[in-house]
Amino acid sequence: MKLLEDRAKAWLRARALPVPAGRAASTAGEAATIARELGGRVAVKALVAAGRRGKAGGVKIAQGSEGAEAAAHAILGTEVSGQRSERVYVEAAVEIAAELYLSFGFGRLAPQAVVSRQGGVDIEAVAAKDPGAIVTADIDPLRGLRPWEAANLWDRAGVASGLIPQLATLTARLYEAFQDADALMLEANPVAVTRDGALSVVGTMIEIDDNALFRHPDWQDLGLDDAGPGGRPLNERERAVIAADRKFAGGAIRYTDLPGDIALFVSGGGAGLLQHDLVLAAGGRPANHSDLSPATVDKPAALFDAIFANPGAKGMLVGMNYLQLLPCTLIIEALLLSLTRNRVDTRRFPIVLRVFGPKEDEARALAATVPGLRYMPPGASLEEAVREIVAAVGGVRP
Repeated sequence: MKLLEDRAKAWLRARALPVPAGRAASTAGEAATIARELGGRVAVKALVAAGRRGKAGGVKIAQGSEGAEAAAHAILGTEVSGQRSERVYVEAAVEIAAELYLSFGFGRLAPQAVVSRQGGVDIEAVAAKDPGAIVTADIDPLRGLRPWEAANLWDRAGVASGLIPQLATLTARLYEAFQDADALMLEANPVAVTRDGALSVVGTMIEIDDNALFRHPDWQDLGLDDAGPGGRPLNERERAVIAADRKFAGGAIRYTDLPGDIALFVSGGGAGLLQHDLVLAAGGRPANHSDLSPATVDKPAALFDAIFANPGAKGMLVGMNYLQLLPCTLIIEALLLSLTRNRVDTRRFPIVLRVFGPKEDEARALAATVPGLRYMPPGASLEEAVREIVAAVGGVRP
C-alpha cells in the first residue's frame, strides 16, 4: 500500500525531518487558500500513487494564490500516470541548488540503501548513463544504518565533502522513519540542497506493508476508496472487511460481493476456488467470494458480518478443507457471535457447515445449540456440502 505524498510527508514531518510546508486540497479554491497562507512560490502536485509526475504534467510551479488556483484547476480531474487526480498537494517551493537521490528498500537478504549524487530524474536512466553515480549497500537489520555508514555511502557517491555530515544524519534518520513505518520502500527524490546549503526532502514516496497496518491507526482507511473488482467502487461490506482485516492482528480475511444468492465462507485458496466452481456447476449462484486465515475470532466474525449484511444472500456454505493447526471451534464461535449480533434466523437462512479437523467434536456441540445449522457428517466431501447448500437455497428462492 502506497502512502500519497500528503501522508508520506506528514509521517516525515512528525519526526522533525526537513520537508517543505504543505497541505492537500480537493478544489482549486482550497489550493489558492493554502498558497496564500504559505506565501510566495508554491508547487502544486497531483496526489496519485505514482512517481515521475512532473514528466506526466502532474507537477506545476505557481506564483501566489491565483497561480496555485490555476495550476490546481489544470491538474484536478485529469489523468496522471494512468490515475485520476482527485486532490492536489500544495507546498512551499524550494530554491534548489542541487538534487540528490536516496531510497530504502529490500534486497534478497537484507534492507538496502541506494544513494546518488544525481537526483530529480529517473534513477534507471542514471544507472544506464553513469553507473558510478549510484551506490547501493545492504543494511544490517539488527544494527540499523549508523551515521558514519551513511557518510561512507555519500562519499562513495562523489558528493562534496562539506555536505556529507548533514546528509549522513538525514539518511540515518530517514532509515529510522522507514523502519517505523513498516515500509517496503521509501524514496526521497529529490533530496534538495537549497541555495543556503540546507537539505529538504522535496519529493517522497513510501510503500508500506499491508500486513502491518494494524500497528498504524492513522492509516486504517488507506485504499478504502480504491476501485473494487471490474473498476467499480468498493461497497460498504467490502470496505468493512478490509477495515477489520487491518484492525485485528493475525491472519487475513478477504471478501468480494457477487450477484448471486449463495454466500461462501470458504478458505484454503484452491479449495475455496474449487467450492466456488462446484456451486456454479451445481446450478447455484455465489453471492460472494471469500478467503481467510484467521488467528482469532475477530476476523472470521467480521467476515460473517459482511455475509449476513448482503441482502442478496439467501443461505451460506461454510466450507473448508481439513483444518490442521486451526481448531474448528474458532470458526463456529465466530459464526455464533455473528449470528447473535446480526439476529439471523437460521431456520429461514440455511447454513451448511463442512468444518473438519481439531476440536471438531466440540465444534459440533456448539453448532447443535443453534436450530437449523446443518453440520455435514464426518467424511462428507466438499461437493456433497455444495449440493446440500444449493438444494437448501433453491428451496427458499421466490
